[in-house]
Amino acid sequence: MMQAFHIFRKDLRHLWPEFGVYVLLLLAYAVAAPEVRPGSGSPDSLVLISVRLLTYLIAIAFFVLIVRVIHEERLVGVEQFWITRPYRWSSLLIAKVIFIFTCVVLPFVVMQGWLLSQAGLGMLDSPSGMMRSLLMICLIVWLPFTLIAAITSTLSEAFMVLIGVLVVWVSLLLSLFRGEGLTMSPPFAFEVLAVFFAGLLSGVLIYQYAKRRTSRSRIALAVIAALFVLLLYGFANAHFGSPVRALIRSRYPVSSESSLRLVYLPGPVAYEDRNEDTHVPRGFVGITLPVRLEGLPADYKLHNTNVSFTVDAQGFRYVSPWRSATVGDGSLSFVVPQKVFDRVAIGDAHLHLEFLAEKLRPGASQVVSASDSFRVPGNGRCVLNHGVPVCQYAYWLPVPTRVKASDDHGTCGASNSTGSAYTTLRLIPAGTNVDPVIQQVLHLESTVCSGSQLTFSEYYPAGNFRLELDLPSVNLGQYKTR
Repeated sequence: MMQAFHIFRKDLRHLWPEFGVYVLLLLAYAVAAPEVRPGSGSPDSLVLISVRLLTYLIAIAFFVLIVRVIHEERLVGVEQFWITRPYRWSSLLIAKVIFIFTCVVLPFVVMQGWLLSQAGLGMLDSPSGMMRSLLMICLIVWLPFTLIAAITSTLSEAFMVLIGVLVVWVSLLLSLFRGEGLTMSPPFAFEVLAVFFAGLLSGVLIYQYAKRRTSRSRIALAVIAALFVLLLYGFANAHFGSPVRALIRSRYPVSSESSLRLVYLPGPVAYEDRNEDTHVPRGFVGITLPVRLEGLPADYKLHNTNVSFTVDAQGFRYVSPWRSATVGDGSLSFVVPQKVFDRVAIGDAHLHLEFLAEKLRPGASQVVSASDSFRVPGNGRCVLNHGVPVCQYAYWLPVPTRVKASDDHGTCGASNSTGSAYTTLRLIPAGTNVDPVIQQVLHLESTVCSGSQLTFSEYYPAGNFRLELDLPSVNLGQYKTR
């Protein structure tokens, strides 16, 4: 271990100029980012451009600093001077990990803590969100950068490899993934894939340090990248249909409540339930069926609503993956591939629907008096931006919240009218965003002033369920929305 610390001290002494530039970029971002948030006045366009530019410069600084420290003792080739020294590969790897953690990760975390404090928040307001966000950055940014550095010999070569990877990645996204993002992932897919690929990438890095077989490490890295694209493409295009459906069904069992059911209402869909403004991906057709969900308590809400269906028409059969669905008071909307719709919409078809969702029960409500800056449930803080509340949270907000304004609108002389809004205040972490402050604008029907009473009602998970509906004869053509 002492040898690892000696190597770390040597790296820090050699790379202090690069480290200093990285710290200056973080300081500049920490100063500029709060100036473009709502409630900070009208930000100058130059500041907005600077914040965006600094985001990219920080990513470049990540890459340069990581590559430079790895290349202090290059692993590519057999003529490096360090090989003749009594360096153990394990000590060398530990030294590089210590440097990356101390000089890359730690300053980044400190900067994020400063940004949160400027917003009146703290990193401990959401420890799970912080850990997940940092793990995503490590898996998507820091670990791949380290691997690229380990299989290259110069900074320019590392940049060329990075550019090649980005070009291939963008090309694959544009050619293979077109609107299939509505497909539902199986339970714990992110956690399983994150652990799996983090283990594979770490294994290749350890192998490269232990054996310095660069050609084999490059092949292994290419295979891992291809495997990742294959799995991503397979899930997005439902090529793993049966196993994924089985996993999802196990997570969402058939409801045991006899009162909870889907009811088909023959006839046209009511105008207010047509969902004609719903985004429909290219190559898909929007369908809105006159189906009503009955038996859900009036004060409950639904989250993560998805539908899978099987359609039979004139000898043609199609089984869909689980895709997002929208539930109205008397409607159920989802998308159907254009090619499938053209085959089944010419006449009556047999349609079997499976609908799943997560129930959310209301928790205790809390009344908050609005002001220029005020605390809200969920360890958040809101500011008034020209009569519109903008709520800020650290990394994420774990539960959705209904916000309702009272008739009394405070001291700004706004007209008396009641408005309410139910909004999901970011159920997922910010991911790889540099700024950890998550913002949600509360679009209420009336102006909120200093002194207005806002009621925050948090909703909590109350169980998953799945319902089935069988329609022996239905013409999907008459329910096309877009």
